[in-house]
Amino acid sequence: MKRSYFFTTILLSALVTCGCSKQVGHAPEINSVSDISGHRVAVVTGTCYELQMSKRDDIKLTRFNSESDQAQALVLGQADVAVNDEVTFNAKMMKDLGFKMAFKGDESYPAAFGFRKSETELLGSFNQFLAEVKANGTLDSLEGVWLKGDGKYPDPLRIYPNKGTGEPIRIGTAGATAPISFRIQEDWFGIESELMYLFGEWMGRPVKLMSYAPTSVMMSLQTGDIDIMMGCVFVTEERKEVFNFSDVYHYYHPAYFVKDMDANAGGGLWESIKRGVRRNLIEEGRWRFITDGLWETVKITLLSILFGSLLGMGLCAMARSRRRALRKTASLYNDFMQGIPMLVLLLIMFYVVFAGTSLSSSFVAIVAFALNFAAGAGGVFRNALDSVPRGQTEAGLALGFTRLQTFFGIVLPQAVKLGLPMYKGQCVSLLKGTSIVGYIAVHDLTRASDLIRSRTFDAFLPLLVVTVIYFLLAALIGLILNLIFNKSRAI
Repeated sequence: MKRSYFFTTILLSALVTCGCSKQVGHAPEINSVSDISGHRVAVVTGTCYELQMSKRDDIKLTRFNSESDQAQALVLGQADVAVNDEVTFNAKMMKDLGFKMAFKGDESYPAAFGFRKSETELLGSFNQFLAEVKANGTLDSLEGVWLKGDGKYPDPLRIYPNKGTGEPIRIGTAGATAPISFRIQEDWFGIESELMYLFGEWMGRPVKLMSYAPTSVMMSLQTGDIDIMMGCVFVTEERKEVFNFSDVYHYYHPAYFVKDMDANAGGGLWESIKRGVRRNLIEEGRWRFITDGLWETVKITLLSILFGSLLGMGLCAMARSRRRALRKTASLYNDFMQGIPMLVLLLIMFYVVFAGTSLSSSFVAIVAFALNFAAGAGGVFRNALDSVPRGQTEAGLALGFTRLQTFFGIVLPQAVKLGLPMYKGQCVSLLKGTSIVGYIAVHDLTRASDLIRSRTFDAFLPLLVVTVIYFLLAALIGLILNLIFNKSRAI
């Protein structure tokens, strides 16, 4: 009961703080680039704005991995100014979140699509396609829909059939933010998404769009996991040394955003809850992101536990072997897995070991987590078996049982009882560790919250829902293992 009261208090306090009170504090007067001197400036990692702002020593620069994190930093007072494209935050979004555009910058940045240096044929085809859509007015029409409508997009949005033959064109987008590229259920929208669908029709090939973390999409292009990189990618001299870029399709301008002290969410606590649920779960069927992510998380967790446990048994047998070479091999394997961060292992498996293969990101994640889990599970198995007194084995043999009968009938049940708590801990740790698979474009629970936040720029409710689901999954894992143990003990 005390725990339920505690969590309820935290929830209500957070809701009141996030959505029910008028903005308080002081917003800086920002009317020009020189006015940001001395202020905390938020930028998104990997953008030209980060490069531009990093050259200034008169500001306190804060880097974020996504536009949604950047917006939340501004709303929560963790930054005074946010610098991003003028089209990133539309009027409705700014009104809902409580900030405004202070002014637009004079600079212009060319945006294009990235290709590997070896993909000259595909690049040539795309430039030919781009020239045609510029000449026939299609690009102007798309710009009018997505970049000049102040966030008021057509209803219903156009869905492309995405038909074609042969291998799909694999396209990775850096983030998933309107009006550049964003996802509603299984379909992608935005100016760059529509251009890709039209390019697929022009080529007679299907297209496959995948969302990556901004820092991962360039690596995916280099390793051949995708064919084209998009996501409002600006062309710079440094990037041109690594990639080929298509002709420029649009020039974007910077904008400087500050908190709007006159904004008032209003409506009270209940209205705030309903507004948050509607925006984050109901609109555009965003709850499907959660269900799809839940399935991926459960699939990766269970299969990793299964295969990791089998491999862990082998490692346990090697570690307890009389042969020194086998014991040394098991020890080196365990030391390596314990010494390398899970994220690094995941990236190595995806970008090095399985780079350029047709294997899915989910498969790579299962392999990586199974390999890591095996080390921990093998250690648990070994410690549990070693905890059973050797006299138990000798007693079983003295009573006439074979070694196998003694192991499975006497030693193993005691070892399971001793090792179950540690094994459950390993399983729960694996479940929580799967939250990093979004780095390789797996749509898991954590990535689902990122996709929702990229549309609503609201961090609290998506993260709360995902937190509750992770908690319930962890409890369910413990319950299932206890049931299996109790049933096997009864037998």
